[in-house]
Amino acid sequence: AAMTVVIDVDVTRGRMSVKNHPLSGVTAPQWFGIIRRHWRSIDVLTFAPRLMFLTMMSVINSIGAMADYVFYGRAVRRTVIRDDPVFIVGHPRTGTTHLHNVLSQDVNRFGVATTFDVGFPSGFLSTRRCAPALGMLMDSTRPMDNMRLAHDTPQEDEVATNQMSSCASPYAPLLFMRDEAHFRKFYELDETHEEYPCEREEIERWRSSFMWFVRKLQYKHGEGKRLLLKSPVHAARIRVLAKMFPNAQFIFISRHPYDVFKSAVNMADTYYWQCYFQRCTVADVQEFILKQGEILHDAYVRDAKTLPKHTLYEMRFDALDADPVKAISALYDHFGWSDFETTVAPALRTYSQSLENFKKNSFSKLSDDAKRVVNARWKNWFVDLKYDADDA
Repeated sequence: AAMTVVIDVDVTRGRMSVKNHPLSGVTAPQWFGIIRRHWRSIDVLTFAPRLMFLTMMSVINSIGAMADYVFYGRAVRRTVIRDDPVFIVGHPRTGTTHLHNVLSQDVNRFGVATTFDVGFPSGFLSTRRCAPALGMLMDSTRPMDNMRLAHDTPQEDEVATNQMSSCASPYAPLLFMRDEAHFRKFYELDETHEEYPCEREEIERWRSSFMWFVRKLQYKHGEGKRLLLKSPVHAARIRVLAKMFPNAQFIFISRHPYDVFKSAVNMADTYYWQCYFQRCTVADVQEFILKQGEILHDAYVRDAKTLPKHTLYEMRFDALDADPVKAISALYDHFGWSDFETTVAPALRTYSQSLENFKKNSFSKLSDDAKRVVNARWKNWFVDLKYDADDA
């Protein structure tokens, strides 16, 4: 049956745009790896300026990567990766970025990946002094929600892994939206998955890229700090990550499915078009949003049950938004983390005050047709997380 399209996004805008691209830090070998695997899927004439820009950037980035290898390679390889990172997970648009920003105020405890780190993962150690120039390649606020965007703001590690692995990532559909189904296997990274089996070579491509980036981050921050890693798609990888990091802890944040859907559609309309390598339809974008929600939720609910209670904390965006200090205090109590009142709470209050003039996006209500689609496709989300669905 034909899909009922209930969203309105522009999929033809800005084909000459080169700003804010998630592959701006790709190296030549990584770039040609993407082209070698996916050249048949690229609409070259439509996106020629973007492709030429990234080809040029790949040469520049390769110089940075060589500098990292020469000046830092040996020290990074000797670095011991701690086995106790903290992972922030949840569906995109549930508040993971806000939570990441809030927890990153605990500078004595955590080391985070910055926008520059993930944007230029192969050369960020040796090109740090160039970071302020990043403003030429990106906007000062995020296109989808006006949150501050700068080279030193916390950012999600999967952006780095997507580049370093030549698109062995669920972020690749932002480039190849028409082929979204091809990349579903990179959510759970499971060779034996019934629907989306991932080949061992592909899993290793993701794993080696992710671990090398994490090792570089650990070197940057020192072995005395825990890494605070945030990528929404990690919600589907709880089992994988818990095996890789035996003492990891996980924070899951949720939000009402209607709000998430509205925010996801807005993100598609304001940002996705800056990424595309191929023409796509509104129906392609809608299916990506809905299928991502299904995969992340079902995998998370299944695997979260396998975690010991002391390694997982679940919270709601509404609670964090209403009173960040109270919400984070409860989180620290759960994990038994010290120094909240003495060091973290004052930093949080200062950070919260800095957001007083920030205006969250306001969206119109979902149509009845849209609610019916969300109710049907994200039914498990409503049931498992106890959110109320409107009759539509």
